[in-house]
Amino acid sequence: MTDGNAGQIALPLGWEYLDPDEASWRLAELNRELPPGHLLFGIPVETFAERIGDDDTLFRHVGESGRFTVIHLTWIGREEINAEHPWVEFDGTFAEFFAREQRIIAEFGVVAAEPLSGR
Repeated sequence: MTDGNAGQIALPLGWEYLDPDEASWRLAELNRELPPGHLLFGIPVETFAERIGDDDTLFRHVGESGRFTVIHLTWIGREEINAEHPWVEFDGTFAEFFAREQRIIAEFGVVAAEPLSGR
């Protein structure tokens, strides 16, 4: 499934692709925030998309291209205080991510985040 924009995969409602500068900026912030023990610590990822009007960012795993993780960046500009932050909103396949976002919209009628434990 694509959105007609240079063959990009269609994103769920409320998500958009980033321009290269914004994508680099978010990846740099992720790398500043990640403490040892975090799900993504030491894992190569690339910025894939952002939730519009929110700090949630969808990252694709470089070594496991079918795996995606949504991280709620905190923008503190330094390593977080524990491995629970930055918050992991989702971790799984793109199809699971898309279905989760559709379920949230259907259940709540809004584009909103839900904790990883609610998957």
